[in-house]
Amino acid sequence: MTEEQVVAYLRNNSDFFIRQEDLLADLSLPHESGKAISLLEKQVTILRDRGIEARHKLNDLLKNARNNDNLFETTRSLVLSLMRAENVTEIAEVTRNQLFKHDNIDACQIILVEHPHLNVSQLIKVESLEKLKNDFNDVFRLKRTHCGAVTEEHLAYLFPDSDQKILSTALCPVISNGEILALIAFGNRTENYFNVNLDTLFLDFIGHVVGAALDRLLLANIE
Repeated sequence: MTEEQVVAYLRNNSDFFIRQEDLLADLSLPHESGKAISLLEKQVTILRDRGIEARHKLNDLLKNARNNDNLFETTRSLVLSLMRAENVTEIAEVTRNQLFKHDNIDACQIILVEHPHLNVSQLIKVESLEKLKNDFNDVFRLKRTHCGAVTEEHLAYLFPDSDQKILSTALCPVISNGEILALIAFGNRTENYFNVNLDTLFLDFIGHVVGAALDRLLLANIE
């Protein structure tokens, strides 16, 4: 009888060792300590380890759920505030202030693209489209949020007023009707908090919402 046949038999006869208690007591397995342990002890160890792993997975799921709930609430508040915004300055201020309230956002900046009909407060950061595309080409080329580390030079440019040591960033392009309108930068003090494996669904949605609000008011200025 082959090893595979033994395994198949035991799987199909899970009560085998119940009927063969003497055999169960005689079986032993090597342990990391160097001592032999019974098959029953080994099973208890495996089940305990699986329980610990399951608890860790459950804790991760609960943590992600809480983060998503918080981000949803932040997004909801932002959308409502943007609906009440009466000019582009208010859009920029509301976006930055609302997002900065989120627990996992230690720094936030919105950079508007220069526009012939753009009239905003001097406190709002404005930059040429050429420079933004040159410095953050991948963000606008891929048209989705880019997560990871950036250079010290870019950190100083994105968060000049931050008193936090930013170690990871998420850069969200703001595009409406194919036109690049702004860049939203998020910063976190934890290394790899914003990483390539992070689900950016909410961040991308924020970019779309801010883009629609900017597009609406810029169009109103033209008319």
